[in-house]
Amino acid sequence: MNDIILSTQNGEPVASSREVAKRFGKEHKNVMQAVANLVAENSAAKSMFHPATFENRGKKYPMYLMNRDGFALLAMGFTGKEAVTWKLKYIEAFNQMEKQLAAQRKDQQAVQDENIQRAIDQVIAARKRLDEQTAFLDKRREARDKSKALYLRVKALCSQTKAGYSEDCDIVRTMETVVRSSQDFLNSAVDQLTIVAKGYPAYLALMNDILSDAIEKKE
Repeated sequence: MNDIILSTQNGEPVASSREVAKRFGKEHKNVMQAVANLVAENSAAKSMFHPATFENRGKKYPMYLMNRDGFALLAMGFTGKEAVTWKLKYIEAFNQMEKQLAAQRKDQQAVQDENIQRAIDQVIAARKRLDEQTAFLDKRREARDKSKALYLRVKALCSQTKAGYSEDCDIVRTMETVVRSSQDFLNSAVDQLTIVAKGYPAYLALMNDILSDAIEKKE
């Protein structure tokens, strides 16, 4: 496998026509022509070969990058004992590279899932806090309105009644500010969840459930 040089293209391992020509003892121009013939003969082969370039002494020259299927299609016409040896080496190299890429994708998926779950938890917490503070604000508004009604009914106000109404007004004003801040925090949390969950429909659906009135609030 150490003899084989692979790279990645569109998330899959690919071999260069230049390296393939070198390993199988072919002229690169002949390998390029063979690839061109395959692509011309069958449109399905186009997705297996990607035009690219390489640099030599400051100049750029054309080459192809081919995936596993492209290599198999091309190498099918290579014969001889050495050809079989290199075919086996390339097959092993593709197998190892695909395993590595699969492991990397799995790790990346795990990190992405963790980030999304963290963002979801933040939205749930922000929604819960907003609901609690809104409920408290509603209660204080009700208390303020009762104090105001008493203030208007009683002509000769005692200092205690007036002080209670003033205190309720102060609490309502404070809680209105707190609720606005909590709403801004919830909006920010939703924005963050939208960013990290982009491309993950299941998580976006969960976000919609979180923000709906039917959500069961997290204990």
